[in-house]
Amino acid sequence: MSEPNFKWAKSLGLITSIPLLILISVGIGLFAGIWLDGKFHSNPWFTIILIILGLAAGLYESAKLLIDVTREDRD
Repeated sequence: MSEPNFKWAKSLGLITSIPLLILISVGIGLFAGIWLDGKFHSNPWFTIILIILGLAAGLYESAKLLIDVTREDRD
C-alpha cells in the first residue's frame, strides 16, 4: 500500500506564510527605525528607510519561497 502524497499541503503551508513573512520584516524595520529615530533625533528618516528595506527583504524572501515551491511541484 502506497503512502499518501501530501506535497500540496506543504506547498499550501509555505505559500500562506508569505503575508506573515512580509508583515514581520516590515514590523522589524518599523520598530528599529522608530528606535533609531528616537536615539538620533532624525524623525522620520530611519523609520522610512528601514521600512523600505524590510519590505524589500520580505518580498525577496517571498519570491525565493515561491520559486522553491514551484520548483518542488514540478518534480
